[in-house]
Amino acid sequence: MNPARTAAAASLALAFFGAAATHAEYLAYAVGKGARLPLPESVAGIDPHYLVELHWGYRGGRSTLSVMPVADASGAGSPSSSPRAAGRADAGAGVPLAAIHAVVVEALHRTGRFEVDGDPTGAAPDRARSDGHTLEVSVTTYESGFEKRVVNPRARRTQGAQIEKGRVVLRMRLVGPAGETRLVDQFEAVVEKPRPDTASAVTADGLPADLLQSSIGQALLAAVNKGVFETVKVAGPLPVSGRVVRAEEDRLWVNLGGGAVSVGDELEVTAMGEALVDPETGLDLGGVETTVATVRVVQVEERFSIAQTLSANGAPARGDRVRPTTSPAGFKFAPAWDPPGREAF
Repeated sequence: MNPARTAAAASLALAFFGAAATHAEYLAYAVGKGARLPLPESVAGIDPHYLVELHWGYRGGRSTLSVMPVADASGAGSPSSSPRAAGRADAGAGVPLAAIHAVVVEALHRTGRFEVDGDPTGAAPDRARSDGHTLEVSVTTYESGFEKRVVNPRARRTQGAQIEKGRVVLRMRLVGPAGETRLVDQFEAVVEKPRPDTASAVTADGLPADLLQSSIGQALLAAVNKGVFETVKVAGPLPVSGRVVRAEEDRLWVNLGGGAVSVGDELEVTAMGEALVDPETGLDLGGVETTVATVRVVQVEERFSIAQTLSANGAPARGDRVRPTTSPAGFKFAPAWDPPGREAF
């Protein structure tokens, strides 16, 4: 995450998304009121109420993902400083692009699948530094307002209720390492709820202060989570990768703990050879990795594990890279979606 993010954006983003679940089996879970429901492979038809907060079960390797500044394709323009805009987030109040960018970056970071390169304040990332994917996000709809609903049409006197409605539509395009388009889709979320007694203030970033309670805030989080869920699916799992932190005779301590490896896993230990430097330009061309040992995990702790040497072509040393000898398993999804009622979630 870029350290230049504002304090307000940081506190908002950390409040939106809970910590990832430990020892999870499924890719992601919907979370609410103590419930934790595994998500199916498609979340397109799931009520946005269940997608406001996700916990991620992914425990694998990461690749770099650059997030471009969020674009406004809604026609609403930038956030307004008028008194009307200070009370609620209407379509006419503008789209808080920098704050939405911070939410997207935080959601991607929480998945555990990406090392995210993207300044939540909106500065463009350096594409040349990315060894992975690039994500482009644009807001096509960002609307919040109130409407009156008839709740008892048979009554002699019409009874109505003020309903607060938020609607967010995001367009996301995922570009692969070679410049190929891997995903392009729109993600919509509509949230309706009774109008609160008091108007909601907005933060300096342009989002409602009570984001988790407002209709527009919940719609935004649900739309972001839909898009991030698809982004992770398309990118796919990667093998975990760690380093040797200690080597003694035929035992190694590595910085891969519970959730990353299990007892019995076999790991390949590789060492980087001499760095190659171009004599004409002086540029570092990298080096060649060579396998120095194969080890088996015999003990797993929360943040590290201990492995026993099975075979060796050399002497493993602190800093050598360790990777599983097998490819990662595919993502696991719930076979069906059968949640409790909204009031119980």
